Amino acid sequence: MALFRKEGEMKWYTVLLSLLLLVGCSYEESTRETGHKGKARLNPYLAAERLLEEFDYGVENKAGWPDLESDISTMVIPVSALSARGYIDELDEWSLNGGHVIVLMNNGEAYLNDWRRTLLGSFDSEEDLSEPFVEWLNRLGVMFDYSPGEKGKPLSADKLTFLGEEYEVFMEARVCPEDRKGEPVMIHSMKRREGRITFVADARPFRNRWIGDYDHAELFLALHEASPYHGTTAFVRNVSLSFFGLLWSRAWPAVTALIVLVLFWLWKNLPRVGPLDSVESTSHGRAYEHHLEALGDFHWRLDRAEGLLRPLRESLIERAQRLALTTGNRDIDLFELIAERAGITRERAERAMTFERSKDGGTFTQLVADLQTIHLSIP
Repeated sequence: MALFRKEGEMKWYTVLLSLLLLVGCSYEESTRETGHKGKARLNPYLAAERLLEEFDYGVENKAGWPDLESDISTMVIPVSALSARGYIDELDEWSLNGGHVIVLMNNGEAYLNDWRRTLLGSFDSEEDLSEPFVEWLNRLGVMFDYSPGEKGKPLSADKLTFLGEEYEVFMEARVCPEDRKGEPVMIHSMKRREGRITFVADARPFRNRWIGDYDHAELFLALHEASPYHGTTAFVRNVSLSFFGLLWSRAWPAVTALIVLVLFWLWKNLPRVGPLDSVESTSHGRAYEHHLEALGDFHWRLDRAEGLLRPLRESLIERAQRLALTTGNRDIDLFELIAERAGITRERAERAMTFERSKDGGTFTQLVADLQTIHLSIP
C-alpha cells in the first residue's frame, strides 16, 4: 500500500510542476508569406496571361523556343534566353517582318521566387550578357547605363511615359537602357521596320505578385497593344539550345546527305564475319531423288522405318494365308510356305516378316531385299 501511495504522490508532483512551467511560458504569433500555389507558383506570368485572355488575346506559354512562323505577334522573353546566335538572328528577322519583341532585362526568369529572392537584377555589367546579344545591341544602336544610382542605390522610377501615356509604376534596376538623349530609362521601345523591339529594365511589375499594383496591368496591356499586328502573345520560359538540333533545323538536307554517305562508307569498309558467298548458277530446286532421300532419312530417325514395313508385312501375311487356303494347305507353316515360294531359307523369311528394329543400314537393306523377293513371289 505504501508503494502505491508513493507512486500516486509522484504523479501529483509531476502534474503540479508541469502546470507551473506552462503558466510561466509565453508565445508570439508571426505570419510569413510563402507565395502562390499551384499554377501561379510555376508560372510567374499567369496573371498577365489571364489579363490578355480577358481582352480576347491569344496566349502561348510553354518550354522551348516558339514557332515564329505561326500567328505569334508578340514575344515576351527574358534576356537570359537570348544567348544563342541562331535564336537572336531568327528573332531579329521576325521583328523586321512585324513581330514585337519584349526583352525583360532583369528579374524576368520564370524560376525566380518573388518571395525569397533578395538580389536585384539579372546582371550588373556587360560581361554578364552573352556575346551574340551584345552584338545584336550594337547593331540596333541600343546602349545601357551600368552605373548605379546615387550612393550605390539602384535606379528607380515611380512614373514613366510609354507612347505618350503616363503610368504610375514601381521599377528599379542597376542596369537600364538609355533613351535617344543618353538618359537611363526603365522602358526603351523602338520601331523595327514593320515590327518593334522593347527593352524593359525590370520585369517585376508584370509578375503575379506585383501586376495588380499601381498601373502595372495597364502598362503591360499597353505594351501588348503596341504590337503592329494583333495575334498570340508567347511567353518564353526556359530555352535550351542544342547544337545538333539547330544544325538539323538549319541544314537538314546536308545533314541527311552526310548521314547517308557515312552509312554507305561503313557498309563498304567494315570487316565482315566471313568471305562473300560465290554466286551459284545452278537451280536451288530439289530433284525427286533428293525428296525421297530426305523422306527416308526422316522415317529412319523416327522408328527405323518400322512404320513403312508394317503395312507391307500385313499384306504379305494376308496373301500367304489366301495362297495356303487355295492350295489346300490350311495347316501349313506360313513362314515355310513363304520361304519355299521366295526361294530363301525359313530363318530369312521369318526374320523379314517379324524383325522390328534394324541396328544399322546394312541389316535394314537385307530385310527390305527379302521382303521385295517375297512380295514378287506371292500372287
